[in-house]
Amino acid sequence: MLRRSRILLFVALITCLPLLAGKLMYHDMFLVDRVRDSLMQAGWDYRTEFPYFMKSARTASSPKSCVFSPDGKYVYVTLLGQRNVAVQVYSVDPFEKIRTVSPPCRDESKNYGFAEGVCYEPDGSFWFTRMTTGEYFVYHPGSDSLEAARSAGGVWTKSLEFSPNNRQVAMSHWISRRISVIDARTHRLIRNLNTSQIPRGVAWIGNDTLAVALYGGANSTDCGIEVFDVRTGKKVQSMPEHRSAMRDVRYDPRKKMLYYDDMRFALVYKYDWIRRETLDRIEVDSHPNTIRLTPDGEYLFVSCRGPNNPGGYTLPSPRNGEIVVIATEPYRTLTSWQQGNQPTGLDISPDGAYLATTDFMDNRVNLYVIADPRSVKQRASVQFFNKKTGNIYEMGTRSFWWWW
Repeated sequence: MLRRSRILLFVALITCLPLLAGKLMYHDMFLVDRVRDSLMQAGWDYRTEFPYFMKSARTASSPKSCVFSPDGKYVYVTLLGQRNVAVQVYSVDPFEKIRTVSPPCRDESKNYGFAEGVCYEPDGSFWFTRMTTGEYFVYHPGSDSLEAARSAGGVWTKSLEFSPNNRQVAMSHWISRRISVIDARTHRLIRNLNTSQIPRGVAWIGNDTLAVALYGGANSTDCGIEVFDVRTGKKVQSMPEHRSAMRDVRYDPRKKMLYYDDMRFALVYKYDWIRRETLDRIEVDSHPNTIRLTPDGEYLFVSCRGPNNPGGYTLPSPRNGEIVVIATEPYRTLTSWQQGNQPTGLDISPDGAYLATTDFMDNRVNLYVIADPRSVKQRASVQFFNKKTGNIYEMGTRSFWWWW
């Protein structure tokens, strides 16, 4: 009898997995109609096209990146242009600002330029960088405490990403043209990886291999992706693209695919890591920035900044930028929508139900429902099931605005 009950439970969980995994609410009007009234009563604005439900909140100056907490309950927004304020924290339900993180600085004239951040899953802390001083910080939300600044090992520090086993963190340095690999527990510098061009986004391919997007800068030649063996520091693979300016890179460990975007030519690439070949590329809106995969790896979201202002790219764009959704198999554009002025930051909640984005010039953070929100309430069941059956896990000298 007990064995039969376990089999029935297994079958029930398997049946529920598509719902719990958070399938996109794209053209699923039956589901939209079922949840519309309850979401609108909860304060969500309704749109007639995907994503159907959204909320927005004001931020301080120049929101650069946004990151969901590991439990999906909070969104961390880093601020590039706000003096003396680094991060604003927003709760998802209700969607409102609940906390502000303001680090000190030995030179107050440099206390700005907080570029990007990432959560450290083992303890839920939030790590973020300050470009102007080449330092990084660790914020603990439980105690509302901030550790003292630490040197990131380079100049004009940008992106950071933890390895899948959470033992290492990689940080890219714009002016230094290198990646620092740091022990996440001891904060000891393990190794520096020297890149041929300006590095931007990074993605771990397992725990010993790191893919780096090369941005290049105004006078760069061919850029692309460089891949390093972190154990030796040697470059093991190079995927150059003519005159490209790569911005971000993501890796899907299940399908063994790399995805990366080119700001200069507005392209998003799909690269087969096993076969070592480019499978396809898709043209998107002008100046693609952040890219993120949904937890199931089926969809890729891309924030596109939009065209530059004729008077300079540090001014508001002549039109709003777009968020583009790409289906990864087959590789095609699924949908897109105009958002705000210069969308840059973008993240997807761990359960795949929510999308967060930032509008750099509008000083705004947005929250969208992109999949069945009921999956959030049942996330504990999925986590229990995954533990029982096993689961797969994935990683200066110029002006402040120079090629931000």
